[in-house]
Amino acid sequence: MVELIALSILLVSLAGIGLMLYRKVPVLVDIPEETISPFNWQDLFSKMRTRTLPAIKHFFERISGIPIIKTLMSKLKDSSWLKSLIKKTKDSDLLKKIKETSFVKKLTPSKSFSLEIFLQKILSKTRVLVLKMDHKTSTWLQTLRERAKKRTFLKKDDYWQKLKKITKK
Repeated sequence: MVELIALSILLVSLAGIGLMLYRKVPVLVDIPEETISPFNWQDLFSKMRTRTLPAIKHFFERISGIPIIKTLMSKLKDSSWLKSLIKKTKDSDLLKKIKETSFVKKLTPSKSFSLEIFLQKILSKTRVLVLKMDHKTSTWLQTLRERAKKRTFLKKDDYWQKLKKITKK
């Protein structure tokens, strides 16, 4: 009986999928095929320049109007610590050293950057993470089951207590 119900649900669902495909395939065929352009860093930075940076500038302009921040900024501008820090950075070749470090070179995207390869790497790392989590949870479940099995065995193992009660009578 259960198999008959499962089979009928399977057939009805397959018929529904077939009906959807029958209705949507002609519409999908009529859609013009567009070439997907590769990821463009220039578009990203131009959007950032036109949208994000003005929003950040407006935020800091609004914050600079607060009296407490005005006093903090004036104290910071007058501090000798900041002046000495500015002087040290102008005298040293700190920016050149930072640009030459391998960390900054790793952060700058190469010209042959591929978004698909980047996504593949992210997905493979998340898959590894999920597999590790799965393994950890399965070991936890196994230890919990073993503990439960020991508890039930100890509860059932009251033979000697029953024997003591019988012999005392």
